[in-house]
Amino acid sequence: MSSPVQSTIHLSPPNPTTTTNPTQPAYILYFITGNPGLIEYYRIFLTHLYGLLFQESPSANSHIFGRSLSGFETTPPSPSPKPEPTPPFGLRDQIMHSEAVLEALVTQVQKDSGARDIRVILIGHSVGAYILLEVLRRQREKSNGVRIIGGICLFPTITHIAKSPSGRKSSWLLNLHPFARTAAIAARILTYPLPLPLLTPFLTKLLSFPRPAARITAAFIKSPHGVHQALHMARDEMLQITEDAWSDEVWGAAHPSGHEHARPVLRFLFAERDHWVADETRDELVRGRGRVVDGLLDGREEEGEVEEWKPLMEIDEDEGWPHGFCIRHSVPVAERVFGYVQHIIEIDSARE
Repeated sequence: MSSPVQSTIHLSPPNPTTTTNPTQPAYILYFITGNPGLIEYYRIFLTHLYGLLFQESPSANSHIFGRSLSGFETTPPSPSPKPEPTPPFGLRDQIMHSEAVLEALVTQVQKDSGARDIRVILIGHSVGAYILLEVLRRQREKSNGVRIIGGICLFPTITHIAKSPSGRKSSWLLNLHPFARTAAIAARILTYPLPLPLLTPFLTKLLSFPRPAARITAAFIKSPHGVHQALHMARDEMLQITEDAWSDEVWGAAHPSGHEHARPVLRFLFAERDHWVADETRDELVRGRGRVVDGLLDGREEEGEVEEWKPLMEIDEDEGWPHGFCIRHSVPVAERVFGYVQHIIEIDSARE
């Protein structure tokens, strides 16, 4: 029997109160999914990343946490004594929910481990990178916000998603008001005769997915609100993810910010070809906001001109990792992200 599709993943020390020093920083890697927002797609990625962290520092108080975005739960919610908002949820809802869960998680880790110094690295995939930057912006505006020391944006869709190859093909359809609900009803009718044990092998062959990814996709299709939620949110993405929306407080600047905590270190990983990110959109962002690995920009050496405070942006020209890396490339991407995490912690430690 296959394991159930969970809505949260929390990887942490077996007994942090006895294996960690409360005077040392505790680190939370808080992962935000893409769309469709099922955290189970990323289990191999997160588990391998945690294994690398534990191998590097077995006694560290390190946590990895991720949750399915709201509305993507594969089982009906438990009855609540008070009325709760119901799916579908928009992009702004997802930002607020992600921020609220992060704040609650920091409080819980402090309580459980006794650590007084909690430092957070946000990791976001696809639209999760957009949510990441918005959560970061909101936390920097709070006087007692969570201490976020870094952000890692994987195959990010943070500007002009409608200009991407897939955005151009789908935006007109998503903008048809009844489309999301109609497609959800059609998916339910078409898959109704197939229980999960039969739908999974069918999707394995149809999509050429590994069986674990096909099982999660089957659970997504059969979930109470998943298909409607995904399409509703995709429409919001087309309408809201347009111009660069963030100030120097997020992107960084040469001068100090005056905030009690230093600006977070940002790392970006782009695919060489990404059907959800237009090449021109990516290149414009790199030119305007970032610096690139080894000081190369547009093939020109920028030695002496690189502004070290700018986010480091990397375009994968060697591995060929796709936008949906979590289907088949979780392990190598986790290894790359582990290097980013080490880099962020090293910079943060040097600031002490």
